[in-house]
Amino acid sequence: MPWELGRFWNTLTYYEALPFADFWRWVQNGLQSPAVNCMPPSLTPATSLPVVLLGDGLPEGLAEALHRQGAAVGQSQDWLTARVILGLGAPETAKAHLERLRRSGQTEQMLFDFRRPDPQLNQFWGILDDVVMGGVSQSQLLWGEGELLFTGQVSTANFGGFVSTRTRNWQPPLDASGFAGLELRLRGDGQRYKVLLRDQGGWDSPAYSYAFDTTPGEEQTVQVPFAEMVPTFRARRVAAPPLNTRQIHSLQLMLSKFEADGSPNPRFRPGPFRLGVRWIGLYRQEPLPQLIGVVRGSLAPDWVAALQESSSRWCGVEIPAEIEGSTLAAHLLRLLRSPASVGRVVPLQAFHG
Repeated sequence: MPWELGRFWNTLTYYEALPFADFWRWVQNGLQSPAVNCMPPSLTPATSLPVVLLGDGLPEGLAEALHRQGAAVGQSQDWLTARVILGLGAPETAKAHLERLRRSGQTEQMLFDFRRPDPQLNQFWGILDDVVMGGVSQSQLLWGEGELLFTGQVSTANFGGFVSTRTRNWQPPLDASGFAGLELRLRGDGQRYKVLLRDQGGWDSPAYSYAFDTTPGEEQTVQVPFAEMVPTFRARRVAAPPLNTRQIHSLQLMLSKFEADGSPNPRFRPGPFRLGVRWIGLYRQEPLPQLIGVVRGSLAPDWVAALQESSSRWCGVEIPAEIEGSTLAAHLLRLLRSPASVGRVVPLQAFHG
């Protein structure tokens, strides 16, 4: 099969891997400097804690009390990074909210939100296929329904066998040292994909790799622990220090016929592929609660199970029949800022006195 020199040239130019790449891009843009934003997503902490109140059974005045104590209380259904306080007073309503939460997922820090199309996508994310080594695989990025589709055809012809999408280098590099890893919400096709990160700015520098399996057509949340990423160079494991999370230069998603150690990918199949990505975020070493279920009296075991199914960062709170909104607000904010509250049921007695 013929190798395409034009695609090879465009790929290297896009990623500034050629001498005079800036000049060539200037020529391609009609002698005008392209407006390319290679800044990483901002990880600046929010000035106030975003909170969404849902459900029934919450005391009156809770929203106002939370606001007075520093929370940004909203009615938005965008739950991905907000803290959700859910009243369990009306079971059917609460179960509907929990099911929506389970389907949408949550992340502690958003990096890329692909649920809405962004016309600037191609200035930051590009395609990097095996054309750089003589292969003929082809991939593309398309906007789907609430997701970014990485799709195309992968071929082993001409000794190829990989497709990928990669960001341009971030300037300055991304500092993710306060987090434990990446979190991706996606829908795959049953194949095994890789996430790759680079802590050096070179075009062909070593990459830290982590493989994950997908279930055909099923939406899933994949966590990529930084500590488990394997240093590789051209599909071969290499000796290197752990990933320097203080200076991440680029992020890449790949489908390859090889594992990190050079062995065959057992779930790889040539031909069409399809990976839909809703968002990419970060999660902490010690996660903070993002879903708090509030009930008057005792939290029944079936409610505990429902909270667990809806979020890995849940907390159950049992409150007295009569409690003021300001009193509950103070306790809820304390729990929202405490990693120790994740996966716990806080008993009724904690609010007495």
